[in-house]
Amino acid sequence: MAISDGQKRHFDTFGFLFLKGAFSPPEIAEISREAGRLWEREREGRPFGEPQVVSPFVEHSSILTRFVEDDRIYGTIEGLMGGGFVWAGSEGNVTAHASHGWHADRPGEKEVGYLRIKVNIYLDAVSEAAGCLRVLPGSHRLPYHTDLAPLHAGHTDPDRTPFGIAGVEIRGAVLESEPGDVIFFNQCLYHSVFNGFAGRRYVALKFAAVPATEQNLDSLVRSNQAIFNPIGTFADSASPRVRAMVDPIREIGAGRRSS
Repeated sequence: MAISDGQKRHFDTFGFLFLKGAFSPPEIAEISREAGRLWEREREGRPFGEPQVVSPFVEHSSILTRFVEDDRIYGTIEGLMGGGFVWAGSEGNVTAHASHGWHADRPGEKEVGYLRIKVNIYLDAVSEAAGCLRVLPGSHRLPYHTDLAPLHAGHTDPDRTPFGIAGVEIRGAVLESEPGDVIFFNQCLYHSVFNGFAGRRYVALKFAAVPATEQNLDSLVRSNQAIFNPIGTFADSASPRVRAMVDPIREIGAGRRSS
């Protein structure tokens, strides 16, 4: 899916892109069924509702991999990255926590120059009152990003107020989402969740620009120890799109092992 110049500018400036209704109800139902199958397999008989973070996730399913290759995901990433990119992994999340304070997935001045994008597909309706993603537009850019470091330092403590007000009172963009919507965001962007509920489900896909420096590589390895060894449907895929994402990172990994 080709994105417009305006959408690209929105992402570059504000750090996120929200595509409403990207997937149809039958498509999101298929994603939900397949994700449910993977979560059920991982639970091994335990009841649904306990927190689950399964990673890798979509790599275990040809159905979910097909959606990763779809223009609405792959084509959008292609437009946002503006060049080559690599697969950085996936997660299947069932949450139980009420809140996750303001934080960046990749915090710090050294991380800001290396583009990584996370794609969240929520399988339940989420709202301001019920666990939607909130973002601080522009916080993926300096100096705003580093100004917010006190938030990240205490994001696991709901009672900490480095700026004098509770996290839920910090005003950002509230991304209320229905199943079928897709959110793309820079992983240096500050984001949070409040008023969550048990059983809140979402699938996360992660992409990164082709690493150009050792610092880029080190950052990738810190977030995914298995980055050089794709598994499942990604391991020996015949898909040109999957190959374009996994071959460059495999080659880098092979070079690292031989050096």
